[in-house]
Amino acid sequence: IGLMPLCLVGAAPLLAEGASVDWSAIYMRDVFDAAPFIGGLGPTIFSLAIALGRLFMDPIVDRYSPKLVAVALLGITTFGLVTVATAAHPGIALVGFALIGIGCSSLYPLAISAAAQRTDRPSPVNVAALSQTTFIVFFVGPPMLGFVAEHFGIRMSYWVVIPVVLAA
Repeated sequence: IGLMPLCLVGAAPLLAEGASVDWSAIYMRDVFDAAPFIGGLGPTIFSLAIALGRLFMDPIVDRYSPKLVAVALLGITTFGLVTVATAAHPGIALVGFALIGIGCSSLYPLAISAAAQRTDRPSPVNVAALSQTTFIVFFVGPPMLGFVAEHFGIRMSYWVVIPVVLAA
């Protein structure tokens, strides 16, 4: 039970990541009738942002607390999801995908680090428990979001991720 909040912090960005990597090109095509090149920029920009976030986040975590950085990243992720869900132009959606990438970039590593630092069980047990729990979301999330998109529209598949991120 004590590890469940960390599991939520680890799972939320994986759900947002699945929405961005797996569905952004389809979102761009379906919502904006974007050309394949523009549609392909969704996963590309998201991936670039997540990579840059992971490369440059350590000094920020060192300067501020991991908890403060995690809260800020969850806020950035939420703002990015809302931006994508409400975008009226492809460029705005691409900015949203970049924000989601930055927001998701270090949340999972921060959750793993926090699980390893817990003293209630051995570190490997906590890390394994968090990893197994969060990867269920990583594998179940994209098909679930596809179901939502099929029945309620692809914009709604981004809205349903927001409560999970806010709960984290």
